[in-house]
Amino acid sequence: MWSLDVCCGCCQPGPADRTLVGMVSLSRVLTVAALTGAFLLTSCAENDDVGSPGSVDADSDGAEENAEEAAEQERAEEEERFSEAVGAQEAALAGPGEQHRSEAAELVAEMTLDERAGQVIIGEYSGTDVDSAAELVERHHLAGVILMGHNIPSSSGAVATDALAAQIDTIASSGSDPEAASARAVPPIISVDQEGGLVTRVGAPLNEWPTPMGSGAVHQSSGELWSVGGVHRHMAADLADLGFTVTFAPNADVTIGADDPTMGSRTFGADPDSVGPLALQAVRGLADAGLAGSIKHFPGHGSVTDDSHHTLPVQQRELSELRERDWKPFAEVIEAGAPMVMMGHIEVPELEAGVPSSLSSAGYAEIREMGHEGVIVTDAMNMAAIADGFGGDQAVVEALAAGADLILMPHSSPGAHAAIMAAVESGELQEDRLVEAAERVVALVLWQQELAAGELDAGPGVSAPEELQGRVIYGPADGDSRNEGDEPPSAEEASEHPDAGDPSAVAEHVAVQSITLVEGDCETELVTEALQIHGGTQQDRDRLAMAAREAGLEVGWGPVVTLLGGTAPSSGDVVVSLDRPEALADSTAETKLALYGRTQASFTALVGVLTGTEAPGALPVEVGEHPVGHTRC
Repeated sequence: MWSLDVCCGCCQPGPADRTLVGMVSLSRVLTVAALTGAFLLTSCAENDDVGSPGSVDADSDGAEENAEEAAEQERAEEEERFSEAVGAQEAALAGPGEQHRSEAAELVAEMTLDERAGQVIIGEYSGTDVDSAAELVERHHLAGVILMGHNIPSSSGAVATDALAAQIDTIASSGSDPEAASARAVPPIISVDQEGGLVTRVGAPLNEWPTPMGSGAVHQSSGELWSVGGVHRHMAADLADLGFTVTFAPNADVTIGADDPTMGSRTFGADPDSVGPLALQAVRGLADAGLAGSIKHFPGHGSVTDDSHHTLPVQQRELSELRERDWKPFAEVIEAGAPMVMMGHIEVPELEAGVPSSLSSAGYAEIREMGHEGVIVTDAMNMAAIADGFGGDQAVVEALAAGADLILMPHSSPGAHAAIMAAVESGELQEDRLVEAAERVVALVLWQQELAAGELDAGPGVSAPEELQGRVIYGPADGDSRNEGDEPPSAEEASEHPDAGDPSAVAEHVAVQSITLVEGDCETELVTEALQIHGGTQQDRDRLAMAAREAGLEVGWGPVVTLLGGTAPSSGDVVVSLDRPEALADSTAETKLALYGRTQASFTALVGVLTGTEAPGALPVEVGEHPVGHTRC
């Protein structure tokens, strides 16, 4: 260290020299200080060049923080773009928007009472007499028609698709002449009851599908959602190609299992937490192919023990129970947005004793309180639950007064039309209520027409934006849930997904993934050389035999495979339920399998399991002592 005391002590200056010495000493001090500072600065610079640990850490931390902030900002922007893209897709697929409702109000305002009265009726007609159907629609200004099995032309045991398309085109053109005095405001609705599985009005050569409960079995096993949307999208595409605009599907009913005589495999299962997401995917899949769907049958047909086709079922549950179970899937889909909800014919004493829900204002109020702003359509009004106890034409008026917007299949469309007009003229039915109903129906048609034409942000022919390329499910964005329950997330992997535009691949996927081993040993060769086939229909046996022979097996000897086509139990070495699985509980067999379908793909999947492959599905409904979610694999 430098010391001034040493220097000053050695020189011993006189008084006269002290000033000069002091100046010299000060100069030296300043010089030394300057040299010391230069040395220190040089050392710091050199240390910087070689990487001072403290300085590098500070700079590195700052750079890392900046990079993290930039990455977080990029993620936030990406998530915002994703959410906006999902929002646009959802708005397009969920049902009519404000623009459709506004335009509908203008159109209905120009309608006569005669036209408004018809605009709330979906009629039916006999056989393939398309001219009478067209005349019915035009004369009574009907909202449209529904085609049942007897309306579908056939040839050599299959649907005559060209004839059917021509038939639909004739009806769709009814009243469309712009020069005519009674030209329609919107095209007629061409509807069908097509659910897949048991309820299939338009069959082969259209693609065949397993029952909805098959999708429930897939979901119970893996949480998968994409395939049910794919099933309904492809199903709707087939129907749209023929000219249909509406299908009354999917079912949002929650079955109670063996005591449910009506719904069974038509439902997605007994778990409301599964039924809701599956119903949402299904109704969105229909819309993505250009069809308006309808969730049904509120207030829940799956938990009553009578069939409304034959009598009026009574739902004895309390409202709190219904909201926690039967109504939960409806509320979930309605919250996301539903084009249409179907009201069933079920008495709910907790809502209104002695009155079917389709005639009860309290029933309609429940749906509106869930947030549904669109069409509420009745179940078929010619069913015994209504026709046997509540009249024909009068029940139509009561349904509209209670809150229905669209009357499906009244006993007589001309009679219903006349009754509505008379009720308005007498004051029994408020005209404002009729106007409201007609506006909702017209808005639905306007939305469906734009959707089918590719004029919205989703639908047939509309390419998904880049942000949604890796998304394989529908529904609102909830954080980064674009692939919830589904893999893979990337666009490249999604292109290899089984739903790559091939409906047969989707059908096969559901058939393979849904088959459930209820009892027995997993991945066991149950059949090695041959099998005997008992039970089922002739078509069922033929299809299983074909699948067996294609796998190199002989038919006519070996283990007995018994097919259950209904609710009666049976026996065999292997017992297989084809639709609903509850009858397996009382069947006698070492191995019990649930198939959930009668398609050729289903029987091919069955042969695979019989010869040792895994049965991946899980029960979507209780079977005896086996709970929902059970599997032996």
